[in-house]
Amino acid sequence: MDGTLVDTERLWDVAVYELAEHMGRPLDDSTRERTLGNSLRGFFDILGEYTGRPVEGEEYERLAHRLNSRVTELMRTDMQWQPGAEELLEDLARTGTRVALVTNTEADVASVPLDFLRRDRFEVIVTGCMVADPKPAPDPYLLACRRLGVAPADTVAVEDSVTGATSAVAAGLRVLYVPSTDGQPDVPGARTHSGLAGMDVAELFSLTSGVPVGGPVGESGA
Repeated sequence: MDGTLVDTERLWDVAVYELAEHMGRPLDDSTRERTLGNSLRGFFDILGEYTGRPVEGEEYERLAHRLNSRVTELMRTDMQWQPGAEELLEDLARTGTRVALVTNTEADVASVPLDFLRRDRFEVIVTGCMVADPKPAPDPYLLACRRLGVAPADTVAVEDSVTGATSAVAAGLRVLYVPSTDGQPDVPGARTHSGLAGMDVAELFSLTSGVPVGGPVGESGA
């Protein structure tokens, strides 16, 4: 969702960089890239390691609330589609393609972009609090497939982060990886593509039809 359908990673950037400053060490770009797509717990594990200030217990609850509140504030005033995402969702609906949304974002924060996207577009919604092991573990995608009643190998995932693409590959889906930021590495088993602009359902399925589940592929055309 974040970075794939809606352009919210820049809003997370603001909140994350502010939080690192609050914790006493300005965040560098390489560490920020490591946090992309992570669960809240995974994010704070990385940030705690980076700042030398482990985040546990009441400190975790306080800082998580601070981060989520700031992101929610930003989302309420500056939500935008990723290029091509709205048109692709409309084409998925037009063709009767069943759609699930799988995000590591926790339900209270996810509610803002979900309202923007329209929840009725998605037959199944899986948020970060619904599984014990969030992305990059396969559990969120496996749960989505179970709720849809489909086999992972017959399902396509579109992801924008290494964390998310790794999760979908591990779950056995065919994965289109559209990095939301520059400099992210390819993910073995996923097909890398430049973005969703101009893409319809036919192209989405064409791009992923040759992806061997669990096997590495190269970059597709722009």
